[in-house]
Amino acid sequence: MSAHYPIPKVVKLDPDIIDRLERLGEIKHRSPHWLMKEAIARYLEQEEDRERLNQETLARWQEAEQGKVISHLSMSKWLDTWGTDEEDDRPPCGS
Repeated sequence: MSAHYPIPKVVKLDPDIIDRLERLGEIKHRSPHWLMKEAIARYLEQEEDRERLNQETLARWQEAEQGKVISHLSMSKWLDTWGTDEEDDRPPCGS
């Protein structure tokens, strides 16, 4: 089993950002180091989510271009049958 140890990285920051980190750290009782780690982790999560959404959107767009969609009219007609005794099956793609 291999252990994962933190690897130091150097980040060049403007003095203004350093001052802001120090002030916020004092307010939150956290070190600037902790704030930077937290900010980087949140940024990565946000960007990974955004990229995942972009990829899903591209995949859905390709499906739409291939006709793998249900028209608004067909979907509306199907939804209108929900909760009735004559509830229909989902319309097929391309309808």
